[in-house]
Amino acid sequence: MNAEPRIDARFESWLLHETGISAPTLGAQAFERAVWERVRATQAASASGDLETYWQLLNASRDERQALVELIVVPETWFFRDREAFVALARLANERLVRNPSHVLRLLSVPCSTGEEPYSIAMALFDAGIGPERFSIDAVDISERALDIARRGVYGRNSFRGRALEFRERHFAIAGPATASGDVRYELSARVHDAVRFIHANLFDAPYPADARYDFILCRNVLIYFDRDSQDRAIRLLDARLAQDGMLLVGPAETGLMMRHAFNPARIPLAFAFTRTPADDARPPRQTPLAPAPAVAPVKPVPPVRPIPPIPPIRPVRQPFAPQVAAARASRGTHADTARNASAATEGRAKREALLAEASRLADEGLLDQAERVANQCVNIHGPDASVFYLLGLIMDARGRSADAGDYYRKTLYLEPGHYEALTHLAALLEMTGDTAGAGRLTRRAERAAQARRESPEPHATYMNRTSRTRGFHD
Repeated sequence: MNAEPRIDARFESWLLHETGISAPTLGAQAFERAVWERVRATQAASASGDLETYWQLLNASRDERQALVELIVVPETWFFRDREAFVALARLANERLVRNPSHVLRLLSVPCSTGEEPYSIAMALFDAGIGPERFSIDAVDISERALDIARRGVYGRNSFRGRALEFRERHFAIAGPATASGDVRYELSARVHDAVRFIHANLFDAPYPADARYDFILCRNVLIYFDRDSQDRAIRLLDARLAQDGMLLVGPAETGLMMRHAFNPARIPLAFAFTRTPADDARPPRQTPLAPAPAVAPVKPVPPVRPIPPIPPIRPVRQPFAPQVAAARASRGTHADTARNASAATEGRAKREALLAEASRLADEGLLDQAERVANQCVNIHGPDASVFYLLGLIMDARGRSADAGDYYRKTLYLEPGHYEALTHLAALLEMTGDTAGAGRLTRRAERAAQARRESPEPHATYMNRTSRTRGFHD
């Protein structure tokens, strides 16, 4: 149990100013524990840490500021995370080079964490037949520790997830014998390693070249940890670095944030990609005339309801056994039924979660027909479930069946009105169909849901716990 006193608000203000991260989004007391860990580490000779002394050290020492940041940013990423984004990127990159053969693509991964994302970009481009002279990749992160891992280019099993691991045979070699825990390490090929330039910097003040304009920017699963002002500031900075016809890719939970800015969904299922809205696109509201409201028939008066006569008392049934024997048997029966019901409920939840996990895996691998069958099987056996309906919405989105996707997102929201991801995806669908007013209402609901999530003692409940456990400046 942590007996230290609560840290004061100036530390949270420092975190927000230094990184853009809002302390509550890190989880209950996570930032506070990090501060006290650094207090104890820097004041080992003191029986009880002194916050004022540490505050002075934090402001005076760049190394100490970096040390505290390293405790906050916990890398959680893997190769080809959200695979559709890389498939779309490789296809669009090829199309762009075909249109302009002399062009050299510029791509940015920020934050890049331990390197899996920018290296995945390089592998996707190489596998699409694009040579190293046709593109350059900049990768930016605030964590020196993460960048050290990225530059080494050696990875264990945690960086390779799912079953589609053919890329590992093409671009990696086994790096020596397995570790004591049985983990095999893989070393990245020099060709992929040399295609990425790593830069240690904060997202907000990275030293980009003055003329840097990127064809593709990946900034995924970090904006959700910022407060609103930092989110808007980050998106404006990324917009300033995006080429005129460039594309910005964000995380699945961040699509709603883009609706507040001059970006349009690129309509690429599961890629979560956006393009800049043309300056002359005023987006006038649709002029479709409203149909006249149908005449309403007068309501007939409802006759008064007769009072229900009192129910006569129920005569007790004579018990065939002695009262104490009957009571004992009833008690045993009740306890046994309760135990059986609890066991059945636990087993049912486990089976439902297993089916949902299988459907998600199939969808991640692009096996949409099989994923839909398993998801529907889950609903048929275990009943309606918000997470299953949301997955079905994503599957319909991937097939370009927008109307069906919208229906599933609405079913999700019926069961879980504050489901942030369903709100943002449905808002994007409405925006694409021209219903800007409806999209705006859903976006505001999503912002309230995100705020409620940040203020919750367990801020990333339900779907977010299954999709992103990243903290800080990591993908």
